[in-house]
Amino acid sequence: MKQQFTIKTPLSIALLCLSFLVIQGCNSTSKASTVRALTTNVNSDTKVLLMPLDVELSVLTAGGLNEVNAKWTKDAKGHMEKAIEFQLSRNNLNILDYQSPTDDINSANVQLEKLHEAVGYNVLVHHFGQSKLPNKKHQFDWTLGEDAKLLKQQTGADYAMFVYVRDSYSSGGRVAMQVGLALLGVGVTGGMQVGFASLVDLNSGDIVWFNQLVSTSGDLRKAHGTQKTVANLLTGLPSPRATSVKGS
Repeated sequence: MKQQFTIKTPLSIALLCLSFLVIQGCNSTSKASTVRALTTNVNSDTKVLLMPLDVELSVLTAGGLNEVNAKWTKDAKGHMEKAIEFQLSRNNLNILDYQSPTDDINSANVQLEKLHEAVGYNVLVHHFGQSKLPNKKHQFDWTLGEDAKLLKQQTGADYAMFVYVRDSYSSGGRVAMQVGLALLGVGVTGGMQVGFASLVDLNSGDIVWFNQLVSTSGDLRKAHGTQKTVANLLTGLPSPRATSVKGS
């Protein structure tokens, strides 16, 4: 089993994703995807802006604390960018790399990325989780708001892709503790990847595609392991071959 565990602030996202694995029968990988009808028809001219990846890799200590590893994180972002671009190109979509503006608009974009994290967390809780919102009526109706239109003005892109992933790997002390307690019949949590990705319509700010991934396997520190994780994370991504898919 992959020796890693992921904790996001707030902690409840990790607990939520753990519950997904229980519901799914403790599968090694649990995916949940939803797609709304796309406002812009997806075709070979569709431009997708790849936003800076919100990715962190950490060391999980024997005491259960996560310590971010800068090198692992940097390597993972590089591997993931290449893998995501490959997956988008397979869908015949044009990829635009995000270029950070030099004026004050940059702060708005940073806030938009933080907003995506917050909205994504609420999608996990209130759409895929047990805490359904009555006003949603089981419909996928989530948005980043009007500020997303700024990205279209800056780049000319039709959509923006946001990616959030947290992943960590057990230290030697953690592994030793797992082995020792296992001999006593006590289970200690091992590794888990927690993440989600969104496709946002830049004409409206609406999230038109969202996929949640929880996995107890995969290694983002290596290119090969990253390709598998990204393929799972982008499962169900709309393409020119599927332009009007609805889901809930």
